[in-house]
Amino acid sequence: MAVRFGLEGRVALVTGGGQNTGLGIGSTLAAYGAAVVVNDVMSERAEAGAAAIREEGGSAIAMPFDITDYDAVLSGVRAAEQEVGPIDILVNNAGLPIGGQMLPFLDSKPAAWRPYIDINIFGSLNMMHVVLPGMVERGWGRIVQISSGSGSVASRGLGGSMYGAGKAGIEGAVRHIATEVGPRGVTVNTLALGLMEKLRETIAAGDSPVIDAIWQGNVMGHLGTGEDVGAACLWLCSAAGEFVTGQTIHLNGGSFPGR
Repeated sequence: MAVRFGLEGRVALVTGGGQNTGLGIGSTLAAYGAAVVVNDVMSERAEAGAAAIREEGGSAIAMPFDITDYDAVLSGVRAAEQEVGPIDILVNNAGLPIGGQMLPFLDSKPAAWRPYIDINIFGSLNMMHVVLPGMVERGWGRIVQISSGSGSVASRGLGGSMYGAGKAGIEGAVRHIATEVGPRGVTVNTLALGLMEKLRETIAAGDSPVIDAIWQGNVMGHLGTGEDVGAACLWLCSAAGEFVTGQTIHLNGGSFPGR
């Protein structure tokens, strides 16, 4: 039997989907037949992302809301469902708070800790809590949590303690949630990313010894793209990925060999 990657008839919601990796994910899912709901905290980015997908021939609508606000998530998801139908696929891609600072822990203040925890843990939990009941009721669903190598490996000098804490925390939650909903036909997995294309200028300028050191470990010799991540999401969200759940898969060009 041929392996099928088509997503025709499915509705996918991508948080932080207005630019960069999120837009690459949405574009890939749309190219394989999904109707995509582009979420972003900034309405202009959500609109631009949805427009870009439509220009490529895909189906997409913009649905801006703040994922760290449970009530906003609930109303936003319900509005999307009214327009395009129940959410079959959720990609929790949003992970960087606006104005967030990467600081050494001892130089940071408590007010700087919360944004990374709120968006990566509570934001993702809000999204899953709202969409999972419908997936469970229908007996089919796919959730992909976008994480980072920072959730597994510490990089000296990066100032990523809170970012890493948020990523590690949601990875742990995903594994447990996967065991609860797997028997009802819903898979929940994590993709832990390495250095992405948006860091090209930083690497070229040599402004960050820490980033440079991570880059030197990349055995593939190129930065990750939204399309790379989109392809992995496509696999996990299609029929081809139905036997995979509760996993953290490292997508990083070999920078952080995972297990």
